[in-house]
Amino acid sequence: MLRKNTVVFGVLVVLLGLALWAVFPLGGERLGRQGLRLGLDLVGGVHLVYEAQFPEGATPEERAGNMDRAVDTIQRRIDKYGVTDPIIQRLGTDRILVQLPGFTDIDAAKSLVEQTGFLEFRRVEVKDNGQPVRLSDYRAQDKLAFIEGGETGNRVFVDERGNPAAFLVEGPEGPQFVDEEGKPVDAAGLSGEALSWVAARGSGGAQLTGEFLEEAAPSIRTMPTGAEAEVSIRWNSEGARNFDEIAARLFDAGAYGTPQRALGIFLDNNLLSSPQILERSYRGSAVITGNFSIEDVNRMANLLQSGALPMPLKKPPLFQEKVSATLGANFAEMSATAGIIGLILIMLFMIAYYRLSGVLASLALIFYAVLVLALFKMIPVTLTLAGIGGFVLSVGMAVDANILIFERMKEELRSGRTLGAAVEAGFDRAWSAIRDSNMTTFIVCIILYWLGSSIVASAPVMSFALTLFIGVAVSMFTALTVTRTLLRMTISTGLARHKSLMSVSGGRENV
Repeated sequence: MLRKNTVVFGVLVVLLGLALWAVFPLGGERLGRQGLRLGLDLVGGVHLVYEAQFPEGATPEERAGNMDRAVDTIQRRIDKYGVTDPIIQRLGTDRILVQLPGFTDIDAAKSLVEQTGFLEFRRVEVKDNGQPVRLSDYRAQDKLAFIEGGETGNRVFVDERGNPAAFLVEGPEGPQFVDEEGKPVDAAGLSGEALSWVAARGSGGAQLTGEFLEEAAPSIRTMPTGAEAEVSIRWNSEGARNFDEIAARLFDAGAYGTPQRALGIFLDNNLLSSPQILERSYRGSAVITGNFSIEDVNRMANLLQSGALPMPLKKPPLFQEKVSATLGANFAEMSATAGIIGLILIMLFMIAYYRLSGVLASLALIFYAVLVLALFKMIPVTLTLAGIGGFVLSVGMAVDANILIFERMKEELRSGRTLGAAVEAGFDRAWSAIRDSNMTTFIVCIILYWLGSSIVASAPVMSFALTLFIGVAVSMFTALTVTRTLLRMTISTGLARHKSLMSVSGGRENV
């Protein structure tokens, strides 16, 4: 028995060493993360909840698949943006939770998530038989007379050199003509051609979209007028073939500067740029140019590389909240202080009441706390203020298991059993009570987590349920393994022969 206990004790020491290595990494990241993952209420950031907008007739299987793909797409976007430890997960069947710790701009966060990221290419279709016209000859209300339908940015009036001059948009008082910055334009004296954008398709009939995109990366090109930011794109084999076919047709359509050679690049139905096709073949690569900033091309490349959302998200979000980082830091400091104070008070109580047994239980409690924190980092678990409350509650339940065992031991000692027999009987007979009480806690945690997954502001509920579940599970291990091993090893020493060291009360105690 002593040899077996020694082996178990050695395994526990190694496990404790690994847990300490994970909780307190030396010189950088080791097992798990560099630091605990803190929720928004502790570190600050942005909390968003979106509702998906599925197409009519979508089956439950299609909805579930689209939700999974949307979560993956948003996750890739956030990861490329550089947010530390984001949380993107499904809530129920039609909602997506997005938490961005440390993110300070809620509008930028919403823009990053909401954009569909659908890239498509269109060619121009000139109206009025290609004859020059004057914009002042038309009224915005007459848009259907010369410009076919579509969303904002689909319809444009170009000047005589083929450059966009006026866009037809839906204004506060109805359709109106605006420039590229969205400012109303003066139609007097503006002449050119009215045109609309239609899908650019390869010879097989497939529209050229981001579906065929293989890579998108921001880049800087040096020009005589200065550096220009652009997005370099590369097509897969099918996309390269379609793109070259479209480029060849546009190249043959007319001279340089004519609208027929323009290729409209649209992202989420908004015109990014309309460059001229200057070659018959681009061999599977191209660039998106325009009056872009570095931030614009980084965001655009991120959207294109991460892919398009399989369905749009309803706007505005169902729930949006920005948490102050200063307030979060205060919460984190107070929570850590409260946890340490609670742990010390529990240990003092156990030592004062159960003496040597209490000392062993306190050592097991330290083992428990380190192991739980290591698991929180390695899983990882996002700790909210409620989650820390669940952890502190599980500390009390860990001590509760030891108290049940020690009280059973005292009863066995009063009945005349030896100390060794009392230890084994105490653990065996307390096990059923520990098991039943913890099983009910597990059931409650599962129900809380399940209900929390369907609540808009669910992070505190889910964090509390998860930390309590993990804490109670580890407490069973430490109470039944760590404390038991320490007691068995103590029995073989001279300390166990002193009745007063084992407990403040008891009966006949024989070793």
